[in-house]
Amino acid sequence: MQDSGSAAQAFPAAQRPGGTTRASRKDVVVFTCDDELLLSIGPAMDDRYRSRPTDGTGAWTETLRGRSGVALIDAASLANAPEIVRTIEADFPGFAIIVIAAAAAHGQWAPALSRGSIARLLDRAALSNEVVASALEVEARHATRPAPARAAAQPAEGSSGKTRIVLVGGIVVAALVIAGGTWLWLGGKDAAPAPSSATATHAAPAAAASPAAPAPVASELSVPELLSAARVAFGERRYLDPAGNNALELYSRALADEPGNAEAADGVRRVVSVAVSQAQSDLKAGRLDNVQQLFGSLRTAAPDDPDVVALGKDLEAARPKWLVARARDAIGADQYAAAERLIDEAAGLGAEKAAVLDLRRSLDARRKDADLARAVADARASLTGDSLLDGTANGPRARLAALQKIDRRDPQVVAFQREYVAALTRSAREAIRAGEFDAAERSLTAGADIGGGREVADARRELQAARESAAARDRQRSEAAQQRVEKAATQAATTDAPPPRMPKAKRRTAPQYPAEAERNGVEGSVTVEFNLTADGHTRDIEVVASTPQGVFDQAAIAAVRNWRFEAVSEQDAARLPRSSVRLAFRLGDRK
Repeated sequence: MQDSGSAAQAFPAAQRPGGTTRASRKDVVVFTCDDELLLSIGPAMDDRYRSRPTDGTGAWTETLRGRSGVALIDAASLANAPEIVRTIEADFPGFAIIVIAAAAAHGQWAPALSRGSIARLLDRAALSNEVVASALEVEARHATRPAPARAAAQPAEGSSGKTRIVLVGGIVVAALVIAGGTWLWLGGKDAAPAPSSATATHAAPAAAASPAAPAPVASELSVPELLSAARVAFGERRYLDPAGNNALELYSRALADEPGNAEAADGVRRVVSVAVSQAQSDLKAGRLDNVQQLFGSLRTAAPDDPDVVALGKDLEAARPKWLVARARDAIGADQYAAAERLIDEAAGLGAEKAAVLDLRRSLDARRKDADLARAVADARASLTGDSLLDGTANGPRARLAALQKIDRRDPQVVAFQREYVAALTRSAREAIRAGEFDAAERSLTAGADIGGGREVADARRELQAARESAAARDRQRSEAAQQRVEKAATQAATTDAPPPRMPKAKRRTAPQYPAEAERNGVEGSVTVEFNLTADGHTRDIEVVASTPQGVFDQAAIAAVRNWRFEAVSEQDAARLPRSSVRLAFRLGDRK
C-alpha cells in the first residue's frame, strides 16, 4: 500500500480520482461485438477514462492512431482478436492490451501473456466492476519503464515515464543481485513482465509524454548488466530498435559473452518470436520492405532458429507476388520504367507466367493508351476553323488517319473522329448562314469522307434548302427587274399620249355609319385615294385625310373597296391617275 505521499505522486492533481480533467483522461478502446459487455463494464470506468468502442472491422486502426491508453479486446466475440493484438503490439506501443476470453481459451492466450504481448488476461465469466477497474489501471506500454533497481519489489508502481538505466561501474555484486531479483520476478525463462491485479489497482497512470529514444548501451557492460538492460528494453517493446539499445542486440551480446546463459538464449528466442510474429503480420499486409529489414536483423542474431528460417522461406515465396503487386501499382501510376524493372525481377524469381504475361500486356496497353492520349491531344489542337480542311501531315485529317492506323476502335480515337465530324458540320452550317454554299459543300464532303452520319446528312438537307431558297429569291429578283423594264418601256411608249378618261362608275355604295359614332353623335369626313384595275376594281386604297382621325377610316375604305367601274385596257389602266374622293358622314343623312 502507498502512503499519502506516494498516492499524491501516483495521481497528480489534474489526474487524481475525483479531480480528473478531461484533457488527462485515459483512452480505453473497447473491441467487442457484444453490446451487453459494453453495458456491463460501463460502471467500472469513472471520469478518469474515455471509452471508445469499436467492432474491430474496417479502419479500426484510426481509433488508436495518435492516442495512448488501454485496448480492451473481447476475444469471445471477435474472431480476429489475435490479429488485432498483433497489430496493436506492432504499430501502437502506446496501448496496454487487456484480453477478455473464456476460461477454456486462456491456454491459447497464455504465451502472449508470458512474453508480454498482453498485459492482462481476464475471465469472461468472472468479470466484475472491481476486476475491470483494477485491470484498467495498467499503464500504456510506452510509458511503463520500471527502473532496474526496483524491478524485483515493485514491478508496476511509481513509473515516472522517464526511466534511466543507472549503470554503476565496478559494483558487480549489486548488478548480480538486481539481475537475480528481476529473473525471479519474471518467473523464469517463460515469464514476461505482467503486474498482478492487486498491484495494478494502485499503479500510477501513464506519463503524459512519450520519453525520448534511449541512448545506446555502453559496450563494456557485464553479462548481468546486459541482461538487466535487455529486460527493460523488452518490457518497453524495444525489440529491434533503436540500434545499440534494443532487446535483441542486448540479449545477443550477453549470449556472445556467455554462450551457455539460459536467460540470454531464452531472451533471444522470445524477441525472435515477437519479431517473427510482427514480420508475418507485415508479410500478410504486403509490407515486404519491413519484413526484409526484420529478417536481416533476425538472421544475424539467430540464423538457425526454425522460425527465422521459415520466415526466410515465406519471404522468398512471397516476394514474387509482392513484386507483381508493386508492378501493378507502378503501371497504375504510369511509372513505366519502374514497372518494367519490377516485372523482369518478378519473372526472374519465378513468378507465375500468367501473372507476368498479364502485367506485360497491361503495361503495353497502358503505354499505348498514353501514346494515344498524347496523339489525340495534339490532334484536337489542330481542330481550328482555318485548319479543318488542311490536307498536310499536320492537319486533322492526316492525324485522324494516323490514329486509326494505331487502333481504329480505341475509344479515344472514336471520340476524336466524332469531334472532327462535329467541327466540320459546325463550319458547314456557319458557311450556309453566310451564303457560302461551296465552302459548306467542301466541309460536308470532308465530314462524310471521315465517317459522318446523320449529322452530316441533316446539314446537307439544310444546305439544299438554303440553295433552293436562294435560287427562288434570285428568280423573284430577276422577274421583278424584268417587270420594271417592261413597265418603263410601256411608260416610255405612252408618255406623249393624253391620259385616258376616268371610267364611269357602275356601282358606288354609301359607307356604313359606324355604330359607336352614331350612338355618340359624332360626324366627320374621310378623303380616300385609289387606283383602278383593268376590270374596273379599286386597288391601292389609302386614307389621306380624316376628321375626326381614325373614326370613319375603315368604313370609308370598305365602301370604296366595293365600288365598280367600267373595264379599260391594261395600258389605259396603267396610265390612269389615282382617283380621290371625299366621303361625308352626317347624322342627318341617316334619317
